[in-house]
Amino acid sequence: MDFKKSIIKKYGVGYYKSTLLLPKKTRHAVWTLYAFVRLPDEIVDNPSDDTVRRFDAWQHDWNLLSHDSVTGHTNQTMVDFLEVMKKYGIPEQYPNDFLSAMRQDLTKDHYATYKELEHYMHGSATVVGYMMCHIIGHKDGALPHARALAEAFQMTNFLRDIQSDYLERKRIYIPKEDMEQFGVTETHIAQGLVDDAWKSLLTFEINRARELYSRGISGIGYLDASGRKAVYASALIYKEILDKIEQAHYDIFSKRIVVNPLKKTMLLCKALWYKNQ
Repeated sequence: MDFKKSIIKKYGVGYYKSTLLLPKKTRHAVWTLYAFVRLPDEIVDNPSDDTVRRFDAWQHDWNLLSHDSVTGHTNQTMVDFLEVMKKYGIPEQYPNDFLSAMRQDLTKDHYATYKELEHYMHGSATVVGYMMCHIIGHKDGALPHARALAEAFQMTNFLRDIQSDYLERKRIYIPKEDMEQFGVTETHIAQGLVDDAWKSLLTFEINRARELYSRGISGIGYLDASGRKAVYASALIYKEILDKIEQAHYDIFSKRIVVNPLKKTMLLCKALWYKNQ
């Protein structure tokens, strides 16, 4: 199996299924982008004694390749992604902003406000959405919607992974101002406490994410027609996670929230009927 295909199938099953709605050449470019962002993300999300060294090495290799076009470079994922950048006119700043956000994960574990979190999400998610726009093709007006959809995906991840982010990485992405507003503390996360305060907080964050999905989906028509169904499918599948959290009565602690394969297939079929209004 193609290495980049194996990466997206392993770590992003919903995204992978959505990419099957893309033309073949676009699909492979998206798989290359996914591999490029997923591999350093895995480094920082699996802390060990040599995490910083490994990430430094990854960033050093990328800087060397992207600035000097070194021949004989051994990291094929980077080589392939650089070709994708050149082919689709992706600005160099986008992958650099992404890697800056990944480096931030090595030192920052709490966010005081949503505005502060947005700054992080610009690098961790928004620029990935922008790169997708370049690969799929877009017209003026697409990027604000891409930003909203990228933030929606990221916020969904944050909500689903609250427990693992805290226990495995000591990170809390939910803004402190939101937690304080509803009377939620770290104890809720550490002890898996699902009370009225916790439910109110998650309701607030889910509503915020749904608003972002709405804004993002409303701009799919700015993308090239060949990519609209795939983007819509990924939005439907990821947005379903919010429904699953509600169905679990906001208990994201007892078991990992997932969308089952049958439901994903149903949402893919729904996306096939997408027509831009």
